[in-house]
Amino acid sequence: MLLENVVELQEMMLHSNDVFLVTDPEGVIIYVNPSIEKVCGLGINSHLKKNIRDLVQEGLINCSATLEALEQKKTVTRRVKTIAGKLVLSTASPVNSAKNSLNHVICNIRSLDVFSPQIKINKQERQFQLSQQEKKKPYRLVNIKNGEYQLAYSSKVMQDVIDLACRLSQVDTTVFIYGETGVGKELIARFIHDQSSRKDSGNFIKVNCASIPANLFESELFGYEAGSFTGALKNGKIGFIELAHEGTLFLDEIGELPLEMQAKILAILQDRQVYRIGSTKPKQVNLRVLSATNRNLRKMVSEGTFREDLFYRLSVIPLEVPPLRSRKEDILTLLTYFISFFCEKYKIKKNIDMKVFHALQNYHWPGNVRELTNLVERLLITTSQKKISLVDLSDYYLHSKVADAFEDMDLSGEIGPLKDMVADFEATMILKALKKCRNYTEAANLLGISLSSFTRRIRRLKEERHYY
Repeated sequence: MLLENVVELQEMMLHSNDVFLVTDPEGVIIYVNPSIEKVCGLGINSHLKKNIRDLVQEGLINCSATLEALEQKKTVTRRVKTIAGKLVLSTASPVNSAKNSLNHVICNIRSLDVFSPQIKINKQERQFQLSQQEKKKPYRLVNIKNGEYQLAYSSKVMQDVIDLACRLSQVDTTVFIYGETGVGKELIARFIHDQSSRKDSGNFIKVNCASIPANLFESELFGYEAGSFTGALKNGKIGFIELAHEGTLFLDEIGELPLEMQAKILAILQDRQVYRIGSTKPKQVNLRVLSATNRNLRKMVSEGTFREDLFYRLSVIPLEVPPLRSRKEDILTLLTYFISFFCEKYKIKKNIDMKVFHALQNYHWPGNVRELTNLVERLLITTSQKKISLVDLSDYYLHSKVADAFEDMDLSGEIGPLKDMVADFEATMILKALKKCRNYTEAANLLGISLSSFTRRIRRLKEERHYY
């Protein structure tokens, strides 16, 4: 009798208009009925034996109720959009074994088209609301697949970088991305890959040339055959280059590439062939190569520590990501974005005093966007108050502008009365501001004083020191 009930249940699932999907405790799909293709626009083969995490990572679905049910150990309902443009309602429930351990997750998926008139109206209203919210944001966002953050910016110089990256994504030429540490070179590389046709045909494979020991570099990049050396895996290993086949190979910190490996990378770029260690048969690879560094490769070429032919092969198209201090308008943009990002991530509600914004606007950010990101996260987590104020900032951030100004001064002269030295310093800074700015208003803003105060100081300089 029980067997007959099981057969009847399977028969009902086969003819159900709703989707029934079952995963194991790791999120691997172990059963899905045929309705999946009609409801979600994707066939059984796109789901069966696949991990739900891979479906999200590959962009086949935008989110997953099953994953949340696995993590939260409770029933979760979500609206999910598939890559085929289908909008579905997904309800996932964890099922425990007799020993109260997670056994599997059962997910019921129903097409929202069955409610078509009201759903379509609500969808249009939601899209309108989202568009209005985007207009109110003081920044533009660029989505990056597999990236933890989005690219947030508002400056024209970063818009030019994004525009160039968009054009470069349509061709397969090598691109050399350079800039200081922490400016976001990897995000730009990921963006180029995500905008290209290779996003659908292959993976984005990142190789950090600074983190791989020199003696392991060849085996990691090229892979090896079984038994090719002592300690080799019995089945051999696929190298990073083969993993990037039909996709993008991103060589980060390319300036750290050992000299003996540079000739082999050059051969890959020229021949598009890779020889695994221990093999005499080449494997053809179709890949796009992007590279990045914060080092001066031209100087390294002149010093003989980087091959000149590889440098020119890598830098067919150079793309510079400017430092944060040269695009000051992006500081407030990024602060606003990361406050929102981390508040949502950690489920907290905090804001920052505008005086903190002004102080950080004047900071020189040697660590660029990475330093700013870490600072915002640290402030939001460690500060006990709901509002972050100047007292929560270290002196390093508060006084860095004054320190920078003193670094620019010539302190080799004689020490005199402090009053006279302060007056000399003030005069020097005013003159520097005037040279840098187009008018008094800009100079006053740069120095952080009012226009009337700046004008009075100019008048005193003219009277006392006969400047101008």
